[in-house]
Amino acid sequence: MTKSLTKEENILLTLINAFQNDEKEKLNSLGNIFKSLIEVREKVKEEMEKLPPQFNILESIKNQTERGSLSTFETYNSDLFYQLFKIKKEKINFVKLFLEFTNDKFENKIDLNNIDWKKSTVGKEYGIKVEKEDRTTNRRIDLIIYYNDKEKSFAVIIENKTKRRTGDQDSQIKDYYDKISKNYKNVYAIYLTPEGKLPSENSLPKNYYDKKLYGKFANIRHAEIGYWLEGILKRQEFSFLNNNEEENNKYNYKLLKSALIQIIDNEKSISGENEENNMEEKEIKKVLNEKLIKELKSKEELTESELDKYIEMFDKAKGLLVKEKIPIIIKKHLRFTKEVNKYLNKNIKYELTSDKDIINNMTNENWTAHIYFKINKIEIKIESDYYWWKNDIVSEYFIAIYKGNKSTKNKLKKIENDIKNIFSNLKFYDQEGRYVYLIDNVEENSPKETAEAINKLYELLKKRD
Repeated sequence: MTKSLTKEENILLTLINAFQNDEKEKLNSLGNIFKSLIEVREKVKEEMEKLPPQFNILESIKNQTERGSLSTFETYNSDLFYQLFKIKKEKINFVKLFLEFTNDKFENKIDLNNIDWKKSTVGKEYGIKVEKEDRTTNRRIDLIIYYNDKEKSFAVIIENKTKRRTGDQDSQIKDYYDKISKNYKNVYAIYLTPEGKLPSENSLPKNYYDKKLYGKFANIRHAEIGYWLEGILKRQEFSFLNNNEEENNKYNYKLLKSALIQIIDNEKSISGENEENNMEEKEIKKVLNEKLIKELKSKEELTESELDKYIEMFDKAKGLLVKEKIPIIIKKHLRFTKEVNKYLNKNIKYELTSDKDIINNMTNENWTAHIYFKINKIEIKIESDYYWWKNDIVSEYFIAIYKGNKSTKNKLKKIENDIKNIFSNLKFYDQEGRYVYLIDNVEENSPKETAEAINKLYELLKKRD
């Protein structure tokens, strides 16, 4: 005979059943939402096909690998701004316009009164040397605008990031400020990113920011640059940009206007605010409102925990999707290594890790060596890894030169600048046991050029016996 349940047990069983039914309901809702979101993607694609061709020339031009485009290639993006800022005509001066735009972002304004704009200068990949303890580190500022005369001087440092996952080097912005402030009365810093994020504490410590850069620092989204340039095209004083009636091309501005339109679209695209993304966001809001938010708001008591359960489910779903990037990352790195291997000097006695071992190492340990060799007791490795960062996976592919013992360190110290010149296009990190040259995105780098740089490194180290 089955034992009858007590009153308290019956209440508990009722609550458990209600909770299970509630969880099923939430999962069903989530399933319906995801199904609708897939439909949204298809709908947006259909709507985009109805629009005039959305042709971004920077996205269409491939770089050396023929796998990446110039649209988010940081060096090319900085060069676009550099070329734009060099336009300092009587009718239109982009340095002046840019500083007026960014001045609204600073609490302590730049004094732009009585400026002789001919004296303003723009620098790209501006090299500085940073003295640290017993070594000198070479750094490059992406862009810098500076002005210097007897009455006033100022400089505006621009650190340009075109990808959401790109990090900062150690003390990066702090070092820039320290060096430039020795020559200019006022130094300002702009941190330009896709989403308008702040630099890491490692790059710009808060106590340093409070003392040195408070009121003279701005984090700006790339899309804001797009909207700023869009505003210029609409201003009455620049109506000549839209006047293409002149028969003689020397006197119209159609090429400049065309370039501005492309830059506007590219800057918005970097931040995900172009036509397609705006349309997608609008449709996603519509789906969430119809399938979830409206229903939740209809409940008498909508609690914070109720919303948190849905947020948790979305986070779990995102986490599962993000994990699917891992095999894609591994394949991408494998492909790049195979291409590098084709161009390596065969006199180098290097070890090539097998595909199977690379896949196992990356899957189980998040790290692997791809190529390894040793010359004059100095270890060189091409490595890759990945790690979780703010609910996303960040992958790295890099050349590591291991410092070894005191004798090896001294050898490397003597040729430090020669090595940096070989890898001048790569980001440099001086870590505790090694020097790292980061290939930020293998899809935007040439395997042939990477191999040729390693060949040069080998020859350099071979001579230093």
